[in-house]
Amino acid sequence: MTHQHLNHALRPLDRPTDLRVPRTLTRGRGRPPYGFRTAVIDSGDGRQPRLVPDERTAPVVQRIFQEFLKGGSLQSIAEDLNADRIPGPASAWSKSTVRAILTNPRYAGDARVPGGGRQLVDPEVFDQVHEVFARRRTRTPECEGRQARTYALRGLLRCARCNRLMQGTWNNGEPYYRCRATTTEERPDDHPRNVYLRERSVMGPLTAWVRGLFVPQGLRRLATTAPHGHAAAVAARHQLRAQGVEMGGNLTPSAFRALGVRLSYSDTDRLVTAKAVLGTAGVVVHGRIEL
Repeated sequence: MTHQHLNHALRPLDRPTDLRVPRTLTRGRGRPPYGFRTAVIDSGDGRQPRLVPDERTAPVVQRIFQEFLKGGSLQSIAEDLNADRIPGPASAWSKSTVRAILTNPRYAGDARVPGGGRQLVDPEVFDQVHEVFARRRTRTPECEGRQARTYALRGLLRCARCNRLMQGTWNNGEPYYRCRATTTEERPDDHPRNVYLRERSVMGPLTAWVRGLFVPQGLRRLATTAPHGHAAAVAARHQLRAQGVEMGGNLTPSAFRALGVRLSYSDTDRLVTAKAVLGTAGVVVHGRIEL
């Protein structure tokens, strides 16, 4: 699911008059699940208690689902909520508390469970989270130990908001990059606590941009826009071939470093600004890669 689709799926909360509470809760048994509150509302049957979204905690539930599907781990989500001093269901947030919310079907409006029938997240979002946990259960500890956690863009990718290097993090069985600012001193006013970028989402467009520098059209463009650009690109291509890298294959981390690739990611418009340095002449080329 794309980020735009996710924002659409986590739609605004329904009006309280549209939400109903199971009979067990109207009788005062138990407390509302985190994200909801009980309110007395006029209805055709008179004034009745109804389970409605809580204005303070419902956005927290939605945030947890958003952060998880963007690559946040259970631990990082819990740490961020504690750092923001957001009250949890009990006391401090923990991995188990975050997991309990992510695996509770009542937030997707499942009427088959106590407290179900009201919806804070789209069922499709909940199903995606369920699939992530299912994939994790199928990976044995032995497989986890054998899995090489490599990051093709380690040390090459910066956050456009603060210009800090984004750090590799392994989430949902694949590599991501994260810019995490834990204090207000570390980030500008508009900087989210976490900026995430999935490696798989950038590798294809980035590889296509690099390859485009060496095709005939790209070489002609370099010849007209940069002094010695054509010769620098040809030299760089020979250098890559000496490393066993062909333009028709997958580019390796060493290939990106040999080309002096530097990247900056803007999460606001899903844009990667790229730079490469070609040949011994040091011809600099720039690109804009839309994800």
